Amino acid sequence: MKHTVYGISLTALAVLIIAIVLGVSGKNVRKNEMETALNTAIEQSLEQLRLKKAQNRQEFAGYQELIADFNGLLLSQIESDSELQVEILTADEKKGILDVRITQSYQTILGREQKAVCRKSVILEEYSGKKGYHTVTFLVDGETYCRYSLYEGSKLIQPKHPQKEGKVFQYWAKQGEHQECVLEEMKAEDELVLEAVFR
Repeated sequence: MKHTVYGISLTALAVLIIAIVLGVSGKNVRKNEMETALNTAIEQSLEQLRLKKAQNRQEFAGYQELIADFNGLLLSQIESDSELQVEILTADEKKGILDVRITQSYQTILGREQKAVCRKSVILEEYSGKKGYHTVTFLVDGETYCRYSLYEGSKLIQPKHPQKEGKVFQYWAKQGEHQECVLEEMKAEDELVLEAVFR
């Protein structure tokens, strides 16, 4: 009898550990899928915009067509079973700016609802074919809060200040440093990781 109880306890513990591991890895897989899909959709939709401008298309419908192109490309990239909420924060076809946040809601293996959020901002510049782009990542407590790509030499974009219970956001600092970065004066010259500093 004692061995039976011991066996059942070990089996239950093993199932619980497997469920936790699957839940954590499932969240990472979904986050990676979202980031890849968002990067691809934004870059391809802005590239289509650049080509349409180069062809001087008169029937181009402005930012509505840019958003429609982006939505179609994004949905073709997402394969997981989930509900997506797409927020177009900025869409300017004249300046070639697209800033999007997507929230993915899904059920874990234990039936709990989880959410994953990803945001990307891209500015298309006329010299984009000549210059590379750099990724700027903002971290809060070691986790990605916001990430976007800018062409070399572009000014950095200030994200919305993060919130943390019981603390007040002070400034962004380069990872590993504690010196305040004035984002309005910085340009994308290399890959950059910034951390939120709270007091």
